[in-house]
Amino acid sequence: MKITSTGLEFVEFNEFKRFATEYGLLGSVALSEPVIDKSGNILIKEKVAIKENMLKKLESMEGKYIPAFKLAMSRDLMKMLKMVLSKAVMARIADRNNEFINHLYEQNTEKMASLKGIIQNAFYSKAIALAFFRILLNHKEFFSHLADFGLLALGSVIQKNYNFKMVNRYSFLAGLCADISTIQDGVYRQSLFGKSLSQTTSLSMEIARKFGLPEEVTTAINSHPIAQFEIPNAVPATVNVEELRKNQLNQDLLSGSGLEDDESINEEEEEGEFSDDTAETVLESLKIARYVIENLKTSSKDQVSEKLLVMFTYNTEKGMFRKDIADPMINRFTEFDQAIKRVRTVAEVENKCKFPPSAWAYPKPKAAQILCKDRNYQCPWIVNGWDLKIISAQDPFGYIGTALSVGTYPKCALEEELHARVKMTE
Repeated sequence: MKITSTGLEFVEFNEFKRFATEYGLLGSVALSEPVIDKSGNILIKEKVAIKENMLKKLESMEGKYIPAFKLAMSRDLMKMLKMVLSKAVMARIADRNNEFINHLYEQNTEKMASLKGIIQNAFYSKAIALAFFRILLNHKEFFSHLADFGLLALGSVIQKNYNFKMVNRYSFLAGLCADISTIQDGVYRQSLFGKSLSQTTSLSMEIARKFGLPEEVTTAINSHPIAQFEIPNAVPATVNVEELRKNQLNQDLLSGSGLEDDESINEEEEEGEFSDDTAETVLESLKIARYVIENLKTSSKDQVSEKLLVMFTYNTEKGMFRKDIADPMINRFTEFDQAIKRVRTVAEVENKCKFPPSAWAYPKPKAAQILCKDRNYQCPWIVNGWDLKIISAQDPFGYIGTALSVGTYPKCALEEELHARVKMTE
Protein backbone atom coordinates (compact mmCIF):
# COMPACT_ATOMS: atom_id res chain seq x y z
CA MET A 1 0.00 0.00 0.00
CA LYS A 2 1.17 3.50 -0.85
CA ILE A 3 -0.10 6.69 0.76
CA THR A 4 -0.42 9.58 -1.68
CA SER A 5 -1.79 13.12 -1.69
CA THR A 6 -5.15 11.87 -2.94
CA GLY A 7 -5.58 8.76 -0.83
CA LEU A 8 -4.32 5.18 -0.80
CA GLU A 9 -2.95 3.04 -3.62
CA PHE A 10 -2.67 -0.76 -3.83
CA VAL A 11 -0.82 -2.82 -6.43
CA GLU A 12 -1.96 -6.23 -5.17
CA PHE A 13 -5.58 -7.37 -5.23
CA ASN A 14 -5.39 -9.44 -2.03
CA GLU A 15 -3.97 -6.51 -0.07
CA PHE A 16 -6.70 -4.23 -1.41
CA LYS A 17 -9.44 -6.77 -0.64
CA ARG A 18 -8.14 -7.36 2.87
CA PHE A 19 -7.95 -3.63 3.56
CA ALA A 20 -11.48 -2.94 2.29
CA THR A 21 -13.08 -5.84 4.18
CA GLU A 22 -11.14 -5.66 7.46
CA TYR A 23 -11.93 -1.99 7.92
CA GLY A 24 -15.58 -2.29 6.87
CA LEU A 25 -15.27 -0.01 3.85
CA LEU A 26 -17.38 -1.97 1.36
CA GLY A 27 -20.16 0.21 0.01
CA SER A 28 -18.67 3.42 1.39
CA VAL A 29 -15.49 4.04 -0.61
CA ALA A 30 -14.77 4.33 -4.33
CA LEU A 31 -11.81 4.09 -6.66
CA SER A 32 -10.48 7.35 -8.05
CA GLU A 33 -9.43 5.66 -11.31
CA PRO A 34 -11.00 2.72 -13.19
CA VAL A 35 -9.64 -0.82 -13.15
CA ILE A 36 -8.67 -1.73 -16.72
CA ASP A 37 -8.06 -5.13 -18.27
CA LYS A 38 -5.03 -5.81 -20.45
CA SER A 39 -6.98 -4.91 -23.57
CA GLY A 40 -7.83 -1.48 -22.22
CA ASN A 41 -11.43 -2.27 -21.34
CA ILE A 42 -12.90 -0.85 -18.12
CA LEU A 43 -13.81 -3.54 -15.58
CA ILE A 44 -14.65 -1.32 -12.61
CA LYS A 45 -15.61 2.31 -13.10
CA GLU A 46 -14.19 5.10 -11.00
CA LYS A 47 -16.29 6.89 -8.37
CA VAL A 48 -18.53 3.86 -7.92
CA ALA A 49 -18.85 2.42 -4.41
CA ILE A 50 -16.84 -0.78 -3.99
CA LYS A 51 -19.11 -3.72 -3.17
CA GLU A 52 -18.58 -7.38 -2.45
CA ASN A 53 -19.73 -8.50 -5.91
CA MET A 54 -17.07 -6.27 -7.50
CA LEU A 55 -14.37 -7.90 -5.39
CA LYS A 56 -15.60 -11.35 -6.43
CA LYS A 57 -15.48 -10.28 -10.08
CA LEU A 58 -11.91 -9.04 -9.74
CA GLU A 59 -10.91 -12.18 -7.84
CA SER A 60 -12.22 -14.42 -10.63
CA MET A 61 -10.32 -12.41 -13.24
CA GLU A 62 -7.02 -12.12 -11.41
CA GLY A 63 -4.11 -11.91 -13.85
CA LYS A 64 -6.30 -10.50 -16.62
CA TYR A 65 -6.20 -6.86 -15.52
CA ILE A 66 -3.69 -4.27 -14.35
CA PRO A 67 -3.59 -4.47 -10.51
CA ALA A 68 -3.80 -0.78 -9.66
CA PHE A 69 -6.38 0.21 -7.06
CA LYS A 70 -6.47 3.87 -6.13
CA LEU A 71 -8.77 4.53 -3.23
CA ALA A 72 -10.06 8.08 -3.21
CA MET A 73 -10.30 9.93 0.08
CA SER A 74 -13.81 10.22 1.45
CA ARG A 75 -15.52 10.92 4.73
CA ASP A 76 -15.88 7.19 5.33
CA LEU A 77 -12.20 6.59 4.69
CA MET A 78 -11.33 9.50 7.00
CA LYS A 79 -13.55 8.00 9.68
CA MET A 80 -11.77 4.67 9.31
CA LEU A 81 -8.32 6.28 9.54
CA LYS A 82 -9.32 8.14 12.69
CA MET A 83 -10.59 4.93 14.28
CA VAL A 84 -7.43 2.99 13.42
CA LEU A 85 -5.15 5.75 14.68
CA SER A 86 -7.06 6.28 17.92
CA LYS A 87 -7.08 2.53 18.56
CA ALA A 88 -3.29 2.45 18.12
CA VAL A 89 -2.88 5.37 20.53
CA MET A 90 -5.22 3.83 23.10
CA ALA A 91 -3.20 0.61 22.93
CA ARG A 92 -0.28 2.55 24.43
CA ILE A 93 -2.35 3.12 27.57
CA ALA A 94 -3.26 -0.55 27.85
CA ASP A 95 0.39 -1.62 27.52
CA ARG A 96 1.47 -2.66 31.03
CA ASN A 97 5.10 -2.04 30.09
CA ASN A 98 4.17 1.61 29.61
CA GLU A 99 3.90 1.98 33.38
CA PHE A 100 3.69 5.73 33.86
CA ILE A 101 1.10 6.36 31.13
CA ASN A 102 -0.85 3.26 32.07
CA HIS A 103 -1.00 4.48 35.65
CA LEU A 104 -1.89 8.04 34.65
CA TYR A 105 -4.98 7.03 32.69
CA GLU A 106 -6.20 3.62 33.83
CA GLN A 107 -6.93 4.80 37.35
CA ASN A 108 -9.00 7.69 36.02
CA THR A 109 -12.20 6.08 34.75
CA GLU A 110 -14.04 9.40 34.68
CA LYS A 111 -11.69 10.86 32.07
CA MET A 112 -11.19 7.60 30.16
CA ALA A 113 -14.78 7.86 28.92
CA SER A 114 -14.01 11.00 26.92
CA LEU A 115 -10.45 10.10 25.98
CA LYS A 116 -11.22 8.12 22.82
CA GLY A 117 -13.24 10.99 21.38
CA ILE A 118 -10.49 13.51 22.12
CA ILE A 119 -7.90 11.38 20.36
CA GLN A 120 -10.10 10.55 17.36
CA ASN A 121 -10.98 14.20 16.83
CA ALA A 122 -7.32 15.20 16.97
CA PHE A 123 -6.87 13.54 13.56
CA TYR A 124 -9.35 15.99 12.10
CA SER A 125 -7.72 16.66 8.72
CA LYS A 126 -6.54 14.56 5.82
CA ALA A 127 -3.04 15.96 6.27
CA ILE A 128 -2.71 14.74 9.85
CA ALA A 129 -4.57 11.46 9.37
CA LEU A 130 -2.59 10.33 6.30
CA ALA A 131 0.78 11.34 7.76
CA PHE A 132 0.26 9.43 11.00
CA PHE A 133 -1.33 6.47 9.24
CA ARG A 134 1.84 6.24 7.16
CA ILE A 135 3.99 6.39 10.30
CA LEU A 136 1.85 3.74 12.01
CA LEU A 137 2.17 1.34 9.08
CA ASN A 138 5.87 1.84 8.36
CA HIS A 139 7.43 2.92 11.67
CA LYS A 140 5.46 1.41 14.55
CA GLU A 141 8.06 2.09 17.25
CA PHE A 142 8.32 5.72 16.22
CA PHE A 143 4.53 5.99 16.21
CA SER A 144 4.47 4.62 19.76
CA HIS A 145 6.96 7.28 20.87
CA LEU A 146 4.89 10.08 19.32
CA ALA A 147 1.69 8.64 20.80
CA ASP A 148 3.28 8.43 24.26
CA PHE A 149 4.41 12.04 24.02
CA GLY A 150 0.90 13.11 23.04
CA LEU A 151 -0.65 11.10 25.88
CA LEU A 152 1.72 12.63 28.43
CA ALA A 153 0.87 16.16 27.31
CA LEU A 154 -2.84 15.35 27.31
CA GLY A 155 -2.51 13.60 30.67
CA SER A 156 -1.32 16.79 32.33
CA VAL A 157 -4.41 18.80 31.33
CA ILE A 158 -7.21 16.24 31.15
CA GLN A 159 -7.27 15.96 34.95
CA LYS A 160 -9.35 19.15 35.30
CA ASN A 161 -11.81 21.22 33.28
CA TYR A 162 -10.69 24.43 31.60
CA ASN A 163 -12.98 27.20 30.47
CA PHE A 164 -11.17 27.95 27.24
CA LYS A 165 -11.05 26.27 23.87
CA MET A 166 -9.49 23.03 22.70
CA VAL A 167 -6.99 22.58 25.56
CA ASN A 168 -7.17 18.77 25.51
CA ARG A 169 -6.95 18.34 21.76
CA TYR A 170 -4.24 20.95 21.27
CA SER A 171 -2.13 19.50 24.09
CA PHE A 172 -2.36 16.03 22.56
CA LEU A 173 -1.46 17.38 19.11
CA ALA A 174 1.48 19.35 20.49
CA GLY A 175 2.88 16.22 22.13
CA LEU A 176 2.14 14.11 19.07
CA CYS A 177 4.13 16.45 16.80
CA ALA A 178 6.88 17.73 19.11
CA ASP A 179 9.31 14.99 18.01
CA ILE A 180 7.92 14.25 14.55
CA SER A 181 11.21 15.23 12.88
CA THR A 182 13.36 12.80 14.91
CA ILE A 183 13.05 9.46 13.12
CA GLN A 184 16.47 9.70 11.42
CA ASP A 185 18.93 7.25 13.05
CA GLY A 186 16.56 6.80 15.98
CA VAL A 187 17.21 10.29 17.35
CA TYR A 188 13.91 10.07 19.23
CA ARG A 189 15.34 7.23 21.36
CA GLN A 190 18.25 9.40 22.48
CA SER A 191 18.30 12.11 25.14
CA LEU A 192 17.04 15.41 23.77
CA PHE A 193 17.87 18.55 25.72
CA GLY A 194 19.90 21.70 25.20
CA LYS A 195 21.12 22.37 21.66
CA SER A 196 19.96 19.03 20.25
CA LEU A 197 16.40 19.65 21.42
CA SER A 198 16.39 23.18 20.01
CA GLN A 199 17.44 21.80 16.63
CA THR A 200 14.83 19.05 16.44
CA THR A 201 12.14 21.33 17.85
CA SER A 202 12.66 23.87 15.09
CA LEU A 203 12.23 21.21 12.41
CA SER A 204 9.23 19.64 14.12
CA MET A 205 7.55 23.04 14.24
CA GLU A 206 8.03 23.43 10.48
CA ILE A 207 6.32 20.11 9.89
CA ALA A 208 3.51 20.99 12.29
CA ARG A 209 2.91 24.16 10.29
CA LYS A 210 2.73 22.09 7.11
CA PHE A 211 -0.08 20.16 8.78
CA GLY A 212 -1.87 23.47 9.21
CA LEU A 213 -1.98 23.05 12.98
CA PRO A 214 -3.26 25.99 15.04
CA GLU A 215 -0.81 28.59 16.28
CA GLU A 216 -1.42 27.53 19.88
CA VAL A 217 0.12 24.16 18.97
CA THR A 218 3.04 25.35 16.83
CA THR A 219 3.97 28.04 19.37
CA ALA A 220 4.03 25.46 22.16
CA ILE A 221 6.28 23.15 20.14
CA ASN A 222 8.69 25.97 19.40
CA SER A 223 8.84 27.29 22.98
CA HIS A 224 8.72 24.17 25.15
CA PRO A 225 12.43 23.35 25.73
CA ILE A 226 13.10 23.90 29.45
CA ALA A 227 16.03 26.11 30.50
CA GLN A 228 18.67 24.34 32.62
CA PHE A 229 17.08 20.98 31.83
CA GLU A 230 19.62 18.18 31.64
CA ILE A 231 19.45 14.45 32.26
CA PRO A 232 22.00 13.19 34.83
CA ASN A 233 24.62 10.90 33.27
CA ALA A 234 22.97 11.18 29.85
CA VAL A 235 24.71 12.28 26.67
CA PRO A 236 22.51 14.54 24.53
CA ALA A 237 21.80 13.36 21.01
CA THR A 238 24.12 14.58 18.29
CA VAL A 239 21.86 16.14 15.71
CA ASN A 240 22.83 16.94 12.14
CA VAL A 241 20.00 19.17 10.98
CA GLU A 242 20.81 18.76 7.29
CA GLU A 243 20.79 14.98 7.58
CA LEU A 244 17.55 15.19 9.52
CA ARG A 245 16.00 17.23 6.71
CA LYS A 246 17.16 14.69 4.12
CA ASN A 247 15.27 11.86 5.79
CA GLN A 248 12.59 10.69 3.35
CA LEU A 249 9.71 11.02 5.78
CA ASN A 250 10.78 14.53 6.77
CA GLN A 251 11.26 15.53 3.14
CA ASP A 252 7.77 14.37 2.27
CA LEU A 253 6.22 16.12 5.25
CA LEU A 254 8.15 19.35 4.69
CA SER A 255 7.37 19.42 0.98
CA GLY A 256 3.70 18.97 1.72
CA SER A 257 3.58 15.69 -0.21
CA GLY A 258 0.23 14.20 0.62
CA LEU A 259 -0.74 17.12 2.82
CA GLU A 260 -2.96 19.11 0.48
CA ASP A 261 -6.26 19.21 2.32
CA ASP A 262 -9.72 18.88 0.88
CA GLU A 263 -12.28 20.81 2.90
CA SER A 264 -15.03 18.42 1.81
CA ILE A 265 -13.19 15.58 3.57
CA ASN A 266 -11.97 17.25 6.74
CA GLU A 267 -14.53 16.49 9.40
CA GLU A 268 -13.77 19.49 11.58
CA GLU A 269 -12.11 22.79 10.87
CA GLU A 270 -9.93 24.53 13.42
CA GLU A 271 -11.35 28.03 13.58
CA GLY A 272 -11.40 30.91 16.01
CA GLU A 273 -9.03 33.55 17.24
CA PHE A 274 -5.76 32.78 18.96
CA SER A 275 -6.31 32.11 22.66
CA ASP A 276 -3.55 33.18 25.06
CA ASP A 277 -5.00 31.03 27.84
CA THR A 278 -5.05 27.95 25.63
CA ALA A 279 -1.55 28.65 24.30
CA GLU A 280 -0.06 29.02 27.79
CA THR A 281 -1.71 25.83 29.03
CA VAL A 282 -0.67 23.81 25.97
CA LEU A 283 2.90 25.07 26.35
CA GLU A 284 2.96 24.00 30.00
CA SER A 285 1.53 20.58 29.14
CA LEU A 286 4.31 20.08 26.59
CA LYS A 287 7.02 21.13 29.06
CA ILE A 288 5.70 18.56 31.52
CA ALA A 289 5.52 15.87 28.84
CA ARG A 290 9.10 16.60 27.74
CA TYR A 291 10.33 16.40 31.32
CA VAL A 292 8.63 13.05 31.86
CA ILE A 293 9.51 11.40 28.55
CA GLU A 294 13.19 12.35 28.69
CA ASN A 295 13.54 11.02 32.23
CA LEU A 296 11.74 7.82 31.26
CA LYS A 297 14.33 7.21 28.51
CA THR A 298 17.15 6.89 31.03
CA SER A 299 15.42 5.45 34.09
CA SER A 300 15.38 1.85 35.19
CA LYS A 301 12.02 0.12 35.29
CA ASP A 302 12.24 -0.33 39.06
CA GLN A 303 9.77 1.99 40.79
CA VAL A 304 10.03 4.44 37.89
CA SER A 305 6.64 6.06 38.52
CA GLU A 306 7.38 6.80 42.17
CA LYS A 307 10.88 8.15 41.55
CA LEU A 308 9.74 10.32 38.67
CA LEU A 309 6.65 11.63 40.48
CA VAL A 310 8.65 12.56 43.56
CA MET A 311 11.15 14.69 41.66
CA PHE A 312 8.46 16.09 39.36
CA THR A 313 6.66 17.23 42.50
CA TYR A 314 9.88 18.74 43.86
CA ASN A 315 10.51 20.68 40.65
CA THR A 316 6.92 21.89 40.65
CA GLU A 317 7.25 23.19 44.20
CA LYS A 318 10.45 24.96 43.15
CA GLY A 319 8.51 26.82 40.46
CA MET A 320 9.68 24.93 37.38
CA PHE A 321 6.11 23.95 36.44
CA ARG A 322 2.74 25.57 37.06
CA LYS A 323 1.18 24.04 40.15
CA ASP A 324 -2.38 24.50 38.89
CA ILE A 325 -1.56 22.17 35.98
CA ALA A 326 0.99 19.84 37.56
CA ASP A 327 -0.77 19.12 40.87
CA PRO A 328 -3.92 17.47 39.42
CA MET A 329 -1.64 15.15 37.45
CA ILE A 330 0.46 14.35 40.51
CA ASN A 331 -2.67 13.64 42.52
CA ARG A 332 -3.53 10.71 40.23
CA PHE A 333 -0.76 8.72 41.90
CA THR A 334 -2.42 8.37 45.29
CA GLU A 335 -0.29 5.43 46.44
CA PHE A 336 2.76 7.70 46.51
CA ASP A 337 1.09 10.29 48.76
CA GLN A 338 3.60 9.89 51.59
CA ALA A 339 6.65 10.33 49.37
CA ILE A 340 5.04 13.26 47.56
CA LYS A 341 4.12 15.00 50.84
CA ARG A 342 7.68 14.62 52.05
CA VAL A 343 9.30 16.07 48.94
CA ARG A 344 6.81 18.95 48.93
CA THR A 345 7.90 19.72 52.47
CA VAL A 346 11.56 19.60 51.39
CA ALA A 347 10.90 22.08 48.58
CA GLU A 348 8.82 24.39 50.79
CA VAL A 349 11.58 24.56 53.39
CA GLU A 350 14.24 25.18 50.73
CA ASN A 351 12.10 27.99 49.33
CA LYS A 352 12.51 29.90 52.62
CA CYS A 353 16.18 30.46 51.78
CA LYS A 354 17.35 34.06 52.21
CA PHE A 355 19.68 33.65 49.20
CA PRO A 356 17.67 31.42 46.84
CA PRO A 357 18.35 28.88 45.50
CA SER A 358 21.27 28.25 47.89
CA ALA A 359 19.43 26.05 50.42
CA TRP A 360 19.89 22.42 49.39
CA ALA A 361 18.23 19.54 51.18
CA TYR A 362 20.54 16.53 51.13
CA PRO A 363 20.32 13.78 49.99
CA LYS A 364 17.29 14.06 47.71
CA PRO A 365 14.56 12.95 47.74
CA LYS A 366 14.70 11.66 51.35
CA ALA A 367 16.66 14.59 52.71
CA ALA A 368 17.85 14.71 56.31
CA GLN A 369 20.15 17.74 56.18
CA ILE A 370 20.17 21.21 54.63
CA LEU A 371 23.33 22.91 53.48
CA CYS A 372 24.15 26.17 51.72
CA LYS A 373 25.15 25.22 48.19
CA ASP A 374 26.45 28.72 47.35
CA ARG A 375 28.33 29.11 50.66
CA ASN A 376 26.70 32.40 51.71
CA TYR A 377 28.56 32.76 55.01
CA GLN A 378 26.99 36.18 55.60
CA CYS A 379 23.56 34.56 55.97
CA PRO A 380 22.21 34.63 59.57
CA TRP A 381 20.99 31.03 59.17
CA ILE A 382 24.48 29.58 58.70
CA VAL A 383 25.30 27.14 61.54
CA ASN A 384 28.98 27.74 62.28
CA GLY A 385 31.24 24.83 63.09
CA TRP A 386 29.00 22.19 61.49
CA ASP A 387 30.17 22.22 57.88
CA LEU A 388 29.13 19.21 55.80
CA LYS A 389 31.64 17.40 53.60
CA ILE A 390 30.18 15.95 50.38
CA ILE A 391 32.43 13.22 48.99
CA SER A 392 30.43 12.36 45.85
CA ALA A 393 28.50 14.69 43.56
CA GLN A 394 24.72 14.52 43.80
CA ASP A 395 22.60 14.99 40.71
CA PRO A 396 19.22 13.56 41.73
CA PHE A 397 17.09 11.70 39.21
CA GLY A 398 14.75 14.19 37.57
CA TYR A 399 16.26 17.30 39.14
CA ILE A 400 16.27 20.49 37.05
CA GLY A 401 19.25 22.73 37.74
CA THR A 402 22.92 22.41 38.66
CA ALA A 403 24.20 19.39 40.56
CA LEU A 404 25.73 19.46 44.03
CA SER A 405 29.48 19.15 43.56
CA VAL A 406 32.01 17.46 45.82
CA GLY A 407 33.21 19.80 48.56
CA THR A 408 32.56 21.28 52.00
CA TYR A 409 29.41 23.33 52.61
CA PRO A 410 28.06 25.27 55.61
CA LYS A 411 25.07 23.84 57.44
CA CYS A 412 21.75 25.75 57.29
CA ALA A 413 19.48 26.33 60.30
CA LEU A 414 16.46 25.48 58.12
CA GLU A 415 17.39 21.87 58.80
CA GLU A 416 15.64 22.04 62.18
CA GLU A 417 12.38 23.08 60.52
CA LEU A 418 12.79 20.30 57.96
CA HIS A 419 13.16 17.70 60.71
CA ALA A 420 10.11 19.00 62.56
CA ARG A 421 7.87 19.15 59.50
CA VAL A 422 8.93 15.79 58.10
CA LYS A 423 8.22 14.21 61.48
CA MET A 424 4.71 15.65 61.38
CA THR A 425 4.00 14.04 57.98
CA GLU A 426 5.14 10.58 59.05
